[in-house]
Amino acid sequence: MKAEEYKRIIKEDNVLDFGTLKVTKEQLDKTGNKRLVAEIERIITDNKIDKPLSHNDQVTQETDFYLVDLDTDDIETIVSMFGDLEVGALGIGYETTRAASFYATMLDKWNDLPDYR
Repeated sequence: MKAEEYKRIIKEDNVLDFGTLKVTKEQLDKTGNKRLVAEIERIITDNKIDKPLSHNDQVTQETDFYLVDLDTDDIETIVSMFGDLEVGALGIGYETTRAASFYATMLDKWNDLPDYR
């Protein structure tokens, strides 16, 4: 794959980075949703977007991107989970906190997937 094609693909609407999937899997695991944990693991195993040969970090998983192919109900479950986490992380008087801001960012990434809009 050429670098230009890779850059185009990882900017597509149905692509998420490894860090987002890792945090999502960790949070789903805490809720006990084994089925969705397995789906995230499947995405990480099967849906990696190959890096171009010119990529400066071929082996680090943290720089990987993945095609997300979950159905709308699964994405809704994840969006709802991060919404609950965001609200739960608000401070006294419902002011934002660093954790609430982080969960809001995660929520936005999942909420922006085309199968959920």
